[in-house]
Amino acid sequence: MKHLNKLTLIFCLIFSSFIFSQETVAILPFTFSDDGQISVQKGKQVQQYIIDYINKKSKHFNITTLNGRNISVALNKAGITPETIDNFTTNEISEAIGGADYILMGSVDRSFVGMNNLETDFGTINNKSKKKTNVYGGSAGSTTKKYNADVYISIFRANGKVVYEKSKGNIFIDDTPDSWKNTVMWHVRHFPFYH
Repeated sequence: MKHLNKLTLIFCLIFSSFIFSQETVAILPFTFSDDGQISVQKGKQVQQYIIDYINKKSKHFNITTLNGRNISVALNKAGITPETIDNFTTNEISEAIGGADYILMGSVDRSFVGMNNLETDFGTINNKSKKKTNVYGGSAGSTTKKYNADVYISIFRANGKVVYEKSKGNIFIDDTPDSWKNTVMWHVRHFPFYH
């Protein structure tokens, strides 16, 4: 029985040290350009999308995310906005946030690239008797808008060392305003803390 208690205690210590030693990532609001117009709200949407995904799929990540609202407050207090973020070094951004092992920042440049039109005609003839013939006809059409989304993501350690830096365009032919999500997911699955 004493042996079992010792094993249980050792297991609990190892498990708790794993949980408490997990590194953290601060995901900054993205710079989001929608056909040349900067959207702060959509930039926060991308930030929250990545935070939610990592938290939901936590078994695939050896990292814990910091709260998005706390990150925004810390950046605002330091005077770092989406418009001024390029004026700060990675070390300055890391110091402003404080307490994160990794800083993740990026941009989405989404643009409307055109539309696809698809029209089809159809008709049927119904001959009920030799004296009377019914003819039915019609047409249907659909229009699909196409979007292009270029997503750039950079991840660096608190000391400023870059561990991931890539830019990627559309993964699929996207026909929704949220076309950026496919490309963001491609990036997420290539993060150094994804397994």
